Amino acid sequence: MSFLRALLEVFQVTAPIFIVIAVGFLIRKIKIIDDEGVGLLNRMAYNIGLPALIFLNITDYRLSEIFNIDIIKVIYSAYGIYFIILFLLSFFIKRSRKTRGAFIVASFRCNMAFVGLPIVWMAYGSLALARGSLVIAFIVPVNIISTILIFKFFDRREEKLNTKKLLRSFVTDPMIIAAILGIIFSYFGLGLPGFIHDSLDIISGMTVAVALLSIGASFRFDHLKDDLKAVSYISFNKLVLLPAIVFLFAAFIYKIDIFDRNVMVILFATPLAVAAYIMAKELCSNYNLMASVLIFTTIISALTISGWLLIFKFL
Repeated sequence: MSFLRALLEVFQVTAPIFIVIAVGFLIRKIKIIDDEGVGLLNRMAYNIGLPALIFLNITDYRLSEIFNIDIIKVIYSAYGIYFIILFLLSFFIKRSRKTRGAFIVASFRCNMAFVGLPIVWMAYGSLALARGSLVIAFIVPVNIISTILIFKFFDRREEKLNTKKLLRSFVTDPMIIAAILGIIFSYFGLGLPGFIHDSLDIISGMTVAVALLSIGASFRFDHLKDDLKAVSYISFNKLVLLPAIVFLFAAFIYKIDIFDRNVMVILFATPLAVAAYIMAKELCSNYNLMASVLIFTTIISALTISGWLLIFKFL
């Protein structure tokens, strides 16, 4: 395959995704939608659209077709090594404890659902979407628990962890529930009545557009210039180092299938999740830094994700 042809194919995958994100920013800029509307888009995508999409795409396949234990090994092995690296790096950051906590969370929280799933879907098809949904099922609990623990650890004012609240946020997360139900239905080969399947299909059909629009509409450039050095450092860790570690584990340690390897790397090469910024605000962390990382990684990931896809054309 020629380089120019490969580049064009990658552009056809990533350009529509980031154009829709840009449209989201535009409709917020010209005030077609306000802050309340942005929050509504986020809630619709996270609580309704994405769970429907994840559930349907898992149930479209038998569990034996999409489950691979080596994928789970790659997820937790890469995450474990990466967490150790981040904690070691955080001790060299001469900033407040809150900023150090935000540094760690911003470096590992990936927008797999809002950005990753649309990209792997367009690049590799519905099977990649189902595999990606399973990855999210195993990674979301780790993200929720880790984010809360890190923010609490780096905030001296917190005397103890609210275990009940942590457990409640875990068991009531819509995407976790959707993934578990999807796995159960897939394992037992249970079918849905036609009208329910079609209803969920309509809901999931709007998910990609709503999710991408909500990302663009969430952009705030006010704080980006305040700490560009730290933002750039975090973005490198997030968009280059993390997916590179995943690639090494997938390709050379567990030697998983190339298809699964590509899906895994793209999911972990996604920008910072909007949910991480919301949690930083709720838990009184340095949410201004998180907002800056959200914007910067989303913009730069248009290039880095395209780069990973281009590399995979020749590997």
